Amino acid sequence: MFVLMMLLAGAAALPTDQAVERQHVLTIAASEIDNGILSEITWDNGALLLQGVVANPDGSLAGRYVVIPDRATTLERRTDQTAASVAYWDRKSKRTSPTGIGAIVSGADSKMPMYGVAGLQQRMLDAVDMGGMQRKITLRLGKLVLHERDSDVAPYDGEVWSWSPAELNRIAYVDGKGDLWIASADGHDATRLLKGHFTLPAWSDDGKAIAVAEKTDGGRSWDISVVLLPENLRTVR
Repeated sequence: MFVLMMLLAGAAALPTDQAVERQHVLTIAASEIDNGILSEITWDNGALLLQGVVANPDGSLAGRYVVIPDRATTLERRTDQTAASVAYWDRKSKRTSPTGIGAIVSGADSKMPMYGVAGLQQRMLDAVDMGGMQRKITLRLGKLVLHERDSDVAPYDGEVWSWSPAELNRIAYVDGKGDLWIASADGHDATRLLKGHFTLPAWSDDGKAIAVAEKTDGGRSWDISVVLLPENLRTVR
């Protein structure tokens, strides 16, 4: 296993039509994590620690780690995950907010695809021919739909959301289109920050920024960015 660390100083700001500043830090290719898949972004005292997952020949999974040190735009490899990184992921990926006022619930609905106006028996046969039932996975926070996808595979905890520090009482999340949003920890006051194909939001420990990855090159690489939050989105609530 190895870890990549990167520094954030000198990162180039990208223009956006939202009232936030997005700083592109670097692009990480699948080859830099042994052709694995980027699975976690965590904070560790101002540094970003990225985890990739690769499949072993026996079918088990193994982690690959890289760190982006504070105020850097270069990667450093590690052989393991830091204790602070583990603790951060545990906090950000829980189903219940740090203050307990909000809880994420998941649900799944299945339906037969509609092909023409055939009868029920023919529709069932068509559904089998076309891959079976259609399944929709939905994540909700109160009445707010955080994420919705047509898939048999639900997002793993922390993949599409990150709680803010407790005093801010907010959540950052990625919807089914890949856009980045912020809402109150009870699901109210949802505000879109950026449109894109984002994943793995990670709210910094000081509450001032959100790190996020955006899939590029057909999913073979990821742009790592830091979104600097305006004052109204990082005030104590």
